[in-house]
Amino acid sequence: MNKITTGKREANKEINRIKIIESGIEIFSKKGISETTVRDIIRNTGLASGTFYNYFKTKEEVLIAAIDDAAYDLGKILEKGRKKASNIEEFIEFQVDPFFEMVSELPELFFIFSTNLEAVDRFTIQTPQMTLAIEDLKKDLELAIKNKIIPDVDIDYFSAVFSSTIEAVAIEYVKNNKKTDLENAKAFCVNFLVKSLRN
Repeated sequence: MNKITTGKREANKEINRIKIIESGIEIFSKKGISETTVRDIIRNTGLASGTFYNYFKTKEEVLIAAIDDAAYDLGKILEKGRKKASNIEEFIEFQVDPFFEMVSELPELFFIFSTNLEAVDRFTIQTPQMTLAIEDLKKDLELAIKNKIIPDVDIDYFSAVFSSTIEAVAIEYVKNNKKTDLENAKAFCVNFLVKSLRN
């Protein structure tokens, strides 16, 4: 098999995977996680019914993949921001701003969480990329403390508070359809987290 054929096949596989993920987000948003079926998701893509199982075992895996993809893209941006921060405000802002920009671009993903909390609790949403992102945050927090950019804090506790705070505010923002309130959501998180670090 030549490289061109292999390349096309790989490209088609990725296109199909993306179609299934986008369809999953759309259907989960409309019907909820519990009421959505694999058939609903695949029918919405125009792909053959058996195609789903070439990529995912369950409907929940579609949602996990969507989160993982978003976490991967966001993680690269956040890491760059932390590296160039020269003070505590910048360190927090460079984390909060890109996160909320992603929320504004993918509101359906956060809407699914805010309206399906019971279903989400039944399966893990701590994806590999999310785990990696938290580990990277902890390493950069350690370096920022060493360089006196932020005060000496318990890294594990602060990482937990940091993640919980911005996720909770993001869900509230999307749930209440606060489209015009993005800057207020960002400012609230930054002020809250900076004050937490300084106290």
